[in-house]
This record gives sequence, C-alpha cells and structure tokens, in this order.
Amino acid sequence: MEIKAWNLVLFSCLLLSLLASPSSAQTCVSQTFPDNKQYANCTDLRALSSYLHWTYHQSNGTVELAFRHTGTTSSRWSAWGINPSGPSMVGTQALVAFVNSSGVTQAFTTSIDSLFPTLQPTDLSFQVPSLSATFENDEMTIFGVLRIPENMLSTSQVWQEGPVSNDQLQPHTTDGANLQSRGSINFLTGQSAGASSDSRTRRRNVHGVLNTVSWGILMPLGAITARYMKVFKSADPAWFYLHVACQSSAYVVGVAGWATGIKLGSDSPGITHNPHRTIGIILFCFGTLQIVILMTGLCFASEAKQESQIQIVLEHLPSFHWLQRDHPQHRQHFRGFRHP
Repeated sequence: MEIKAWNLVLFSCLLLSLLASPSSAQTCVSQTFPDNKQYANCTDLRALSSYLHWTYHQSNGTVELAFRHTGTTSSRWSAWGINPSGPSMVGTQALVAFVNSSGVTQAFTTSIDSLFPTLQPTDLSFQVPSLSATFENDEMTIFGVLRIPENMLSTSQVWQEGPVSNDQLQPHTTDGANLQSRGSINFLTGQSAGASSDSRTRRRNVHGVLNTVSWGILMPLGAITARYMKVFKSADPAWFYLHVACQSSAYVVGVAGWATGIKLGSDSPGITHNPHRTIGIILFCFGTLQIVILMTGLCFASEAKQESQIQIVLEHLPSFHWLQRDHPQHRQHFRGFRHP
C-alpha cells in the first residue's frame, strides 16, 4: 500500500509538471525565421497574439529585431514601435506593415504625433538602416534594424493592428486587447513587460473592485436593511444604524472608485466609454444627494435635541418661569443663547 501511495504521488507530480510546462514556456522560443535567422532574445507580448525577437549589437549601437503578429489576415495592418515618453500611442516611433491591393507586403516607418494619425510614411527620431516585412500563413512579420541612442535602450513599447481598406490604413478599435498592447522593453538586459505589469491595469482593477463593493454590495445592503429590518421592533434602532453605516461606507468607497475612474480617464485621452461614464455619473449624483439628505436630517435632529436640552435646563430656572408668566415676549432671548 505504501509503495502504491508513493507511485500515485510521483505520477501526480509528473502529470502536474507536464501540464504546467507548456504554459510556462514561451511560444516565441519555437518560432523560426527564413535562413535560420536567430535572435538573442525573445518575448511573448501580452496582447494581440504578438511576439518580439531582438539582438542588441553594442559594437555599432543597433537593435536587430523581428516583430511577429499571428492570426491576422491580409486585410489588416500590423505595427510595433517604441515610445520614450511612456506606454501610450502619441509619441510612438513605429514600424508598420500591410499587404497592398497588389498582394505585395509593404513596410514603412511613421511617427505617431496625434490621437488620430494618418499612418503615412515619415522619418523617425532615430535611424532605421533596414526595414522589410513578410506575410505568410496568416502571420505578419516585420524585420528591422534600429540605430537608437543609449538613453532609449530601456523604453516603452507599443504594438497595434487594424483594418485596411483600399490601401488605406484605418483606425484600430479602442477596447479589449487593443488597449492592453503596451509595455516596457530593455534591449540591453533582455527584460520585457507587457500590459499585465502596467500600473494602469492595476488602477483599472482597483477601480472595478471599489465600485463593485460600493454600488453593487454596500449600497443595496443598506437599502435592504432599511426595507426589511425596521418591521421588527427588536431590531429598532439597530437597523437604522446599520443602514446608515452601509450607506455611508458605500459612499466613501464609491468616491474612491470614482476618483480612480477620473484618473484613468485623464490618462487615456481620446478614449471614452460613454455608457460606463453616464452610469457612473448618475450613481455618484444619487449617492451624493442621499448623503446630503442624511446630513441635513442629522443636523435638524441635533438642533431639535439641543433645543430640548436647553428647554429642560431653563425650566429649572425661577427667572424662566417669571418670564413665561409676565414677559412672554422675552423668552426667545434665552433660546437664542444656543446660537453662537
């Protein structure tokens, strides 16, 4: 029995290792190029089924690279570039390739200087001694040699794809994987990071969690408490305090989520999710209105309680009884003492 148990454990470990190895191994390692071309480094880019291979030649300060986009068609363009100013579209120095109406694969350089670029051939801020592209088996591969300065060896990278119509490159979509196709690259050390390590992705996740907890859990829980618990006399006034705690906490958490949304919007110029933004504004306005009503009610309740306490104190003063009996017009002077 003991031997069988050990055999079962060993078999399970072997099975887990076999299942884990394909997921941990990079796909780019098994990719090949014409003439058995080899590159020193490669990485699986996080989005758009893309891969980057490169070799840095320190002797002449050039980066020889190959960007491969798989699962595409001849009616779509592919692009990869670096952006010294950060992982965003504007400022990217890009290499673009597409298949024209004659069936010839074209490659050119373009500098992205606006949110709505024309994607026309332009010079880059650095030299590109060699540039070409191939399209085979639904794979677009861009080959290039970049002569970049040392301060750009560690920089941000951006890659994209979009439709082509009548040899005109059309804008790409602004959702899903097209928003995740950015990261960092260090040509010298070989380190690369995709959008999964981007702080913007973390902020987006935090934004979603905060708003889910606020408007999706705490706010409905507070409403349910007020609706169904106040009918029980034994729950009075505990239901009210629980209701206030849930609603107030929901608003505080919601404000934090709303603020992260504002920050995400400011970091993504030109990208607008109108339905999402409209729903967020409506929820925030109603939540703020509810808190204003709550605070107003508490202020009135506090004022009434304070006036009641003052009334009790004044009723124990002989002079107050004298004023009530003989000079009722002066009673408001004592009541006015509660106001600074």
